[in-house]
Amino acid sequence: MWGNDGSWVGSDAQTIARAVTNREVSASQVLDEHLAHIKARNPELNAVVTVAEDQSIRAADDLDIRIGRGEDVGPLAGVPFTVKDLIATAGVRTTAGSRALEHNVPSVDAPAVAAMRAAGAILVGKTNTPEFGASGLTHNDLFGYTVNPLRPDGVPRSPGGSSGGEAAAIASGMSVVGLGTDFGGSVRWPAHCTGLRSVRPTIGRVDCDGQYPGVPSGDHLLTNPATMHGTLQTIGPMARTLDDAALVLRVLSSAQYRWTDPASVDLPRLDITWAPGDGTVPVDTEIVAAVAGAAGRLGARPYEGGALSEGNDLFGRLRAVETHTDITELGTDFGTNIATMFADARDVDRRLVERLWAQRAELIHRLLGEMGDVLVLPVASIPAPPLGEELFAVGGQSLTWAQALASCRAISVTGLPSVVVPVGSTRSGLPIGVQVVGRPWCEHVALAVAARL
Repeated sequence: MWGNDGSWVGSDAQTIARAVTNREVSASQVLDEHLAHIKARNPELNAVVTVAEDQSIRAADDLDIRIGRGEDVGPLAGVPFTVKDLIATAGVRTTAGSRALEHNVPSVDAPAVAAMRAAGAILVGKTNTPEFGASGLTHNDLFGYTVNPLRPDGVPRSPGGSSGGEAAAIASGMSVVGLGTDFGGSVRWPAHCTGLRSVRPTIGRVDCDGQYPGVPSGDHLLTNPATMHGTLQTIGPMARTLDDAALVLRVLSSAQYRWTDPASVDLPRLDITWAPGDGTVPVDTEIVAAVAGAAGRLGARPYEGGALSEGNDLFGRLRAVETHTDITELGTDFGTNIATMFADARDVDRRLVERLWAQRAELIHRLLGEMGDVLVLPVASIPAPPLGEELFAVGGQSLTWAQALASCRAISVTGLPSVVVPVGSTRSGLPIGVQVVGRPWCEHVALAVAARL
């Protein structure tokens, strides 16, 4: 629990679900406490941009009735959760952080949201994101800045992005678990900034339809496989505990992919490698030391390949030829980040795009041959940055947020699964996370290794 007041705020998902299922507490009581906590904390943090109060109250009441009838309501019974505002939620406003969608209320849930509801979880609200998730710092013209709930040195800080609102909501206890999206690090970097656990699944593990922007199909939004965004962005869980992140991932996992219990992994037999970064940008020395310490506890050997250092560059080159047609079809009322992105876009040479995707396939093949069973590396070059700052000094260089996320982007371009867990803190008390990267469809292995840390 969050404190000594007997509240369920701050409890983990499995404890809440067990208590609700066993009728030790009602889903309505758990919900009421979380709604009250949102009202108390959100004015300071600006993490939740739309509260689904009426809908969540009805859902909790219905769940209590079903439990009273003896129904099995699912492994997340009564667990309050939030959803990044890029993901469609039926009957709850979904803006993608853009004035172009300020009044948009979907009629259909994204499949990932539907899976959470089917598992008994209660949607309490939508969380802030930079416009269309196009930044690693969470602010937009519609809702403003989200603030990191962690402030050990007294300095207001960003929770990262683009799932920064989600991270701030969970880290502050406003929700128990949540759904973010990850393109270039957007569930991993905010977890690192706020001390959470998160998973970027293998591309295809989770049904990623229902994200903005997307391709309309009736009441649904489909991902566009013709774009880099549609191919590489995935939905992933965020939580305060690794067990909760794993449980949500299991709930989200597409039925055609068999789930393997992380407890079945024979850890001593694994070949684990580690790297102090992707090799292209400097990394803060405290972060390198924390990752090295984690690698030492795992008995990892140094990564000695060359593919990792090419991943971030390839991600950037693919990103440069993105056409952004999914967004342009939504209108013209966009903020500065999106307008700049359009200005930078150029006519695409399809032969160039095909060559880049062929290079990606070759890069994945090489990395899999070099990394062993698991690769451990930093999430980012910096800890949570001061609120409003856009450039960061590391190793005598000035880095943008995108450069600081080179290690995330190098993994994103491969589509491999990555689990983030905290492994230490800076001298000023800021959390330091580590990426545990697995082979395709081997989230259970990455989760098992992360659990050791």
